[in-house]
Amino acid sequence: MNPLILLLPLVIGLTWARLIRPGFNTLQGTPIRIVSLPLLARVRMHAVPALVALVLAAWFAIRGDLPVWTFLIPVISNVLLVAIPVRYTLTNAGIRLGWTSFHRWTEFAGVRRAPGGARLVGVQRKMGLQIWLSGSRGDDEFLQFLRQTVRNAYQGRSSVVAFPQDRSADNRRAETDSIHEGISAFTADR
Repeated sequence: MNPLILLLPLVIGLTWARLIRPGFNTLQGTPIRIVSLPLLARVRMHAVPALVALVLAAWFAIRGDLPVWTFLIPVISNVLLVAIPVRYTLTNAGIRLGWTSFHRWTEFAGVRRAPGGARLVGVQRKMGLQIWLSGSRGDDEFLQFLRQTVRNAYQGRSSVVAFPQDRSADNRRAETDSIHEGISAFTADR
């Protein structure tokens, strides 16, 4: 038996560890917002590890090290990974992706664009955090929110920045209220 076969369950386990990590995962601070990752962002997030698992399974099946039906294991795993809804939980103290460890805002020096979305850049040799985005119009507003929140935390301010979509929702409500008032005034004049 080929000892390299152990690579397949290891790769599949590592892809799941990107979302779910047992241990100390409690949130700190007051939750500000829960942002769901769109389907395209989840596909981008899992594309490379999923492809590696599929290539390994195909390679072992072609060589005869594993039965052909074992190719279904990474296929099912990849479909489940993309199908599971994933969220960023934002608090006034930090951020958490899925069911992984919590990261404080003070662990980051800034936000920069990266392939597949953006990256929260770590300070003092700490690992950063990849922010997966779908490429939609709301991505820039979300990144601006992250930049301002990291900047405030870095400057020692714990003020909560209003989420851009909240401001636009307030503007839409104000616009629709004024439209309804205009319609009411118009119908009252008749």
